[in-house]
Amino acid sequence: MFRIIALLIVAIGLTACANNDKVVSKWEINDVYNSTTVSVNPSNGMKTFQGPPINTMDAANTYEMFSLRAEQSQQGVKTYQLWVTLTYFSPWRYYESANLLNKPASTFNVVAREAGACEPQGCIFKESMTIQMTDAFLRERMDKGFQVTISSKTGVSSDLFVPAQYLQGYLKAVDGPRN
Repeated sequence: MFRIIALLIVAIGLTACANNDKVVSKWEINDVYNSTTVSVNPSNGMKTFQGPPINTMDAANTYEMFSLRAEQSQQGVKTYQLWVTLTYFSPWRYYESANLLNKPASTFNVVAREAGACEPQGCIFKESMTIQMTDAFLRERMDKGFQVTISSKTGVSSDLFVPAQYLQGYLKAVDGPRN
């Protein structure tokens, strides 16, 4: 019974995201800014800036959820990552690489792979990964955004677009008075 309910929830969520627009409106810059959470690790003083997720669905029925995350040391050094979670119904895809602006991303890392509920129509699979970004790269792309293509061993790929407005709102939060 739990599996059926979980499958229905995921199916409804996937259907709701099927028509998401990849462009963020200008007024959403402030929404991204206000939705970026800042937390501090009391044991080491490290600050984490977690951007809100972007949710899309691609032509291969892959539910795509991705966001930016930065960590700032006590010395003020920031490191950035694009966190990506891809969820789909089919056999494992085994995502293995990423292209950032049509160049191989050297810092691609698979964080987790999970198999979910299985029903007669198939199983739910989820793969989570990260791609390191530099502060300079993100600031260069603030007016254009950027695209990342995640590729799998099975030949399936997902194109993820991070819009300029998302970058502007996110970097505004990272640079803002909350530091």
